Amino acid sequence: MKIPLAKPNPARLSESISRLREIEDRAIFSNFGPLSVGFEKNIVNQMFGGHGACLTVCNATVALVLAIREAIDSRPPSRRRYALMPSFTFAAAAQAARWNRLTPLFCDIDRSTFCACEVEEQRMLERYGDEIAVVVPYAAFGYDIDLSRYERIQQQYDIPVVVDAAASLGTISSNRLGFGAGFSGAVVYSMHVTKSFATSEGGLVYSGNPQKIDTLRCMSNFGFGEPRSATRMGLNGKMSEVAALLADLRLESFEAVMQRRTKLVALYRRLLPNLSWQHQRSTRQAHQFASSLLPVEFAQHREAIRSEMSRRGIASGTYFSPHVAQQEYFRANSTCGPLPVTDDVASRILSLPLFDTMTEDEVVEVADAVNVALRIVVGSRGLVGNFASFDLREVESAGVA
Repeated sequence: MKIPLAKPNPARLSESISRLREIEDRAIFSNFGPLSVGFEKNIVNQMFGGHGACLTVCNATVALVLAIREAIDSRPPSRRRYALMPSFTFAAAAQAARWNRLTPLFCDIDRSTFCACEVEEQRMLERYGDEIAVVVPYAAFGYDIDLSRYERIQQQYDIPVVVDAAASLGTISSNRLGFGAGFSGAVVYSMHVTKSFATSEGGLVYSGNPQKIDTLRCMSNFGFGEPRSATRMGLNGKMSEVAALLADLRLESFEAVMQRRTKLVALYRRLLPNLSWQHQRSTRQAHQFASSLLPVEFAQHREAIRSEMSRRGIASGTYFSPHVAQQEYFRANSTCGPLPVTDDVASRILSLPLFDTMTEDEVVEVADAVNVALRIVVGSRGLVGNFASFDLREVESAGVA
């Protein structure tokens, strides 16, 4: 593709040979080495205002498995069997629930935020009550969901909350701190190479409760609460020192990365007014892709639109379609009621290219390809629509480039 959906851009280890040699000279490659622990402290100070604590992990899926396990182990044994979550998400959260012998209980989403609908979530809490072991909200595409509501859910229902914030590292909330700051439950972020905070493979768990992070640290090290002695359930979820170096290097340049991505998404929104976008809430949202919705009348023509874009050398995606409840394994291993909004959003989602080195010219080219594809569909299907074409000179004169 001339313009790919993503172009991974982690820090270059080849330009950090001296720091790699320091790892070799120390001969500490894992087991909470100095780089891993140092990164945890740095990111707490830089993103979370020095409040709470963080744990580095090998990847975010393992982090979700651990965080859900810690959450359900923090309560007396019970017959609670459900993990309440939206279906419009990546499969990792639902898989983490299954690894903890829980059944995903899917609720519908809000049309403007793509996150769990407050009314539907509340309906599920009232209907299933004591059968729900954990609530796992998803901060869709890095969205700044209202965590104060989940603090209230924990208190009112005595049900722990684990936030799947896979793409949210870099999102800034209205309190001017990183998304999740101060939340008493666990917030799980991904540092996969395709995310805004790209390393190679890695994850991070934050909590405003440092004791929770201490427990998760023990669990991520085979449950060793004493030297070489397991005192609780655990597995190996530790981050390597090389991965921690990549994370540390990314943190050094991350502010510029976020400013760049924010500018490009704003340009997409300006150039594609016929598409729908997430309601803007946060001071700054971390974006993995530019996630948009096609107009309702174009849903059944999405593949034709994507094919035309591909013919012009423009890649696209459909995150998350099919949504989790539509996937083969979870059709047989989950519970849900009607999901009309989820079904609608998933049928119209169109993920557009976004990457660190993307230029304004490339955004204009993508937007033009989308509009050409829409006009072709209008002409061939007899639909009604007016989709403009843009060039960079027009964009610059409008003051958006």
